[in-house]
Amino acid sequence: MAVYRRLLGYTRPYWPVFLLASLGMVLAAATQVGFMSLVKPLLDGTFIDRDPAVIRWVPWAIVGLFLMRGISEFISSFGMSWIGRRVIKALRGELFDHLLKLPASFYDRMSSGQLIARLTYHVEQVAEAVTTAFTSIIKDGLTVVGLIVWMLWLNWELTLFCLGVAPLIAGVISYVSRRFRKVSARIQRNIGIVTQASEEAIGGQRVIKIYNGQQQERRRFEGVNEQQRWLSMKLVATKAGSDALIQFIAAWAVAFIIYFATQPQMLQAITPGTFVSFLGAMLSLMNPIRSLSNVNERLQRGIAAATDVFKLMSESGEPGGGDRPLERAQGLVEFQDVRFRYATQTTDALRGVSVTVKPGQTVAFVGASGSGKSTLLALLPRFYDVESGAVKVDGHDVRDYPLQRLRAQIALVDQQVRLFDATVAENIAYGLDPAPDESVLIEAAKAAYAWEFISRLPQGMHTPIGQNGSKLSGGQRQRLAIARALAKNAPILILDEATSALDTESERYIQSALEQLVKGRTTLVIAHRLSTIQNADLIVVMRDGQVVEQGTHAELLALQGTYSALHSLQFREDAADSGETSAG
Repeated sequence: MAVYRRLLGYTRPYWPVFLLASLGMVLAAATQVGFMSLVKPLLDGTFIDRDPAVIRWVPWAIVGLFLMRGISEFISSFGMSWIGRRVIKALRGELFDHLLKLPASFYDRMSSGQLIARLTYHVEQVAEAVTTAFTSIIKDGLTVVGLIVWMLWLNWELTLFCLGVAPLIAGVISYVSRRFRKVSARIQRNIGIVTQASEEAIGGQRVIKIYNGQQQERRRFEGVNEQQRWLSMKLVATKAGSDALIQFIAAWAVAFIIYFATQPQMLQAITPGTFVSFLGAMLSLMNPIRSLSNVNERLQRGIAAATDVFKLMSESGEPGGGDRPLERAQGLVEFQDVRFRYATQTTDALRGVSVTVKPGQTVAFVGASGSGKSTLLALLPRFYDVESGAVKVDGHDVRDYPLQRLRAQIALVDQQVRLFDATVAENIAYGLDPAPDESVLIEAAKAAYAWEFISRLPQGMHTPIGQNGSKLSGGQRQRLAIARALAKNAPILILDEATSALDTESERYIQSALEQLVKGRTTLVIAHRLSTIQNADLIVVMRDGQVVEQGTHAELLALQGTYSALHSLQFREDAADSGETSAG
């Protein structure tokens, strides 16, 4: 009930439409009772009494009732559907907005398939609880009440017997409710697994093809698909079984009433019109009762879905940060005895890291995979927060600044390039408000050596590039990401393997451009290829979450330590590659 009350809270802004739809439901229920009430004068006044006045007005009354029923049902159905779609739009928009605010640590432990299922399938299930289910509860509920009142007026003794079977039906519905809720929750969890399996297969289709993994993917999807079928059939079996049981109970009630009403003493007190009207009203109860028992399935499914949605919305978002003003940072970045551990790991990813980056400096971070380079730089824009120690910008802890203003100071080119299904210009200008002139975007593209391929596209800067830049090559996508970072013109630049997807010629162009562009900016570079960072003002060597060496390229070579060993290894590998290329 708490979940459902919260769900109904989304309908409050639309209360005038709700009142109009409710009026339609009341009228629709009244017409059902009204038709049953016409049966008595129809039989007694025409076939028995042969009253000409009754013969004249009853047909018109029937036409009027059905006309009113059609209009009222349209008003109620359209009105509740209108409210339902508004609720879905509001709920889905609120959920999407909340997803944008959740921290990186949340996405580390949740699969994208589960989240997409909540945003799509689960929210749609909520519509059933808000519209179809609620409409049936009001309209069918009022119909049941109206028919029972009419039956009491006709014959209270027969009616009380009918009500005697109500506890049995209520017990069936109560059991079915609990089962519906349990199975629905499992179905919704499984939908997330189906979505995830589909997403992985579609996204990894090249890997699947090259490794002939189609059969393995079929087996995996067959498993989750079969689980979904089995759970859905459990729901269908519960629903069908409850329907049959309720009808069986009602059949006994009908049989007894027919037997009791045809006894000699009752035949003297009940006219044919009264008996047929009573029997018709009782039989008419079957449809709204069946509808109410069926609506229970949709209601429980919607409540289970809403429970998952509200649980997700209760997840804590990213901290807003402090209130220290920050217009444009000077670029001083300090990591002071930083320690950090991922929530899913048992060991520290960073162990007492201390590095100072002066304004305008280019500092490179090198080391083997898993040494903590990317983790360290992820602390600067507060994708994660330190366990102990501090990360500072311009002498103040990054947690003292408003989060949005802090991130406005930082441009990022990640090794995993993420572009959007929009035009080239929209991707370069992403997040900039107001959007800069096209000339500014073209200059950024030229600086990133992206203009040479952009100018050849069918619509130039206004060419759509597809989902995640699917219409571009890997090198083109990376250069576009670099252009986006340059267009932001932030005082701090993070390059995480920014040239990893570029060919040798493009990489040389980018390195030349970056030498000019890093002037006046604090640049933090993560690189595996040491040849790209030899001119850095400072090189920080990391291993196992610690800084083991710091200095310039020449100073680190002179130390004959970790950096020197890495450099010698790469030099030999490059020489070997060059030899193979020459031989080829």
